[in-house]
Amino acid sequence: MYNFAFMFRLFKTEQQGKAMQIMQSKWNRLSDLTSGEVRDLCCAWAYYSGKIEGNTYTYVETEALLKDGITSEKRYEDAKMLKNLYNAFNSELEYIKRQGKQETIDERLLFRLHAAISSELVSGEESGQLRSRPVRITGTEYVPPRTKQDIQMEIGRIIYEQEQYDEPLERAVFLHCNIARTQPFIDCNKRTARMVESVAMMNAGLIPCYSSRDADMLHYRRGLIAFYETCDYTQYADYFLDRMLEITNP
Repeated sequence: MYNFAFMFRLFKTEQQGKAMQIMQSKWNRLSDLTSGEVRDLCCAWAYYSGKIEGNTYTYVETEALLKDGITSEKRYEDAKMLKNLYNAFNSELEYIKRQGKQETIDERLLFRLHAAISSELVSGEESGQLRSRPVRITGTEYVPPRTKQDIQMEIGRIIYEQEQYDEPLERAVFLHCNIARTQPFIDCNKRTARMVESVAMMNAGLIPCYSSRDADMLHYRRGLIAFYETCDYTQYADYFLDRMLEITNP
């Protein structure tokens, strides 16, 4: 049984109960996946993360691209986005699952993941580097930190404060929401935040959060926008935990 002894709590009481159910489930263990299931998970996660960003590939087209190398007659950027997501996710999963090692979640990992996810999608000078220009987020009046110094300070805070959460699901949500809200890079920020969230879960031996349903994409976006504007984790945590309960209770 998982030991729920915490330094700090992010989830509310009802959410803590859901987290306990997820942690105690026998269906969410990376170690139990076959090689074929691992490949399916990588495809599903890449499709999920890409679709949130408006990628136009269907799930069938995504599988054909990532498993068989068959490119659809769609934008090159969409295919590249999916390949980058797949390769980054698969690389982390291989390292953690098959070598039995945890990733240290620090600035070096954050920059490396962004470089992999943004390859050929942003300029070489901006891939894996903190942005030096202001950015805006569609759908909200929230404005992320503007200067590189402010971004650096915020990333340092996030890396430091993650240690307050010794429950892996809370740590995953904390990292995801705060990295996305900071928008440390010129582009591919949410994709990188989802990858870091997934690494936090892989480190605990858990299958990361993913979905292929339009309704889940909408709940994801609404929960994240709510966090941008209020710094309240509740709505995103509800989406995340409900989705994980479905994954862990097939």
